[in-house]
Amino acid sequence: MGISPQKFGDQLVELLPRLMQEISRYENNSVTSGTITCQQFLVLDQLSRRDAWTMNELVDVLDIRFSSATGMVDRLFKQGFVNRKRCTEDRRRVLVSISAQGQRVVDEVFEQKKNGIIQLFKRLNAEERQSYLDIIRKLVNSLSTAKERSHELHSQQSV
Repeated sequence: MGISPQKFGDQLVELLPRLMQEISRYENNSVTSGTITCQQFLVLDQLSRRDAWTMNELVDVLDIRFSSATGMVDRLFKQGFVNRKRCTEDRRRVLVSISAQGQRVVDEVFEQKKNGIIQLFKRLNAEERQSYLDIIRKLVNSLSTAKERSHELHSQQSV
């Protein structure tokens, strides 16, 4: 029969913070020190995925308000983590890219997070680790599908 969704939720709410706390024991970086917020790190991570982004593209991919994105990019720019420049074709458009310093932050956070995960999940056998990955993959795939359906529905309503 298994566990009910309610009991599952209760137990996961209790366990996940402890799991994340254990993983973060292996981290000492710009996020854990408070230099940048988790949301700002997500912006840096997204910027690291290609050479340059317009603000509209960032807003769309991160699913945040334009004013929030602008504020985060401004703060990241002041800290030297991102570069901004006007688009040559349309001077009203601003292109944002990650700086070398910002890329070092992204690399450092991911490396430390990976090491924490390795240390934690070494306690499981290979089959348990694979099962965990399979479940996470299934959840991520279902979230992606739900988001796509939501965007399609929103697009149809706008027409």
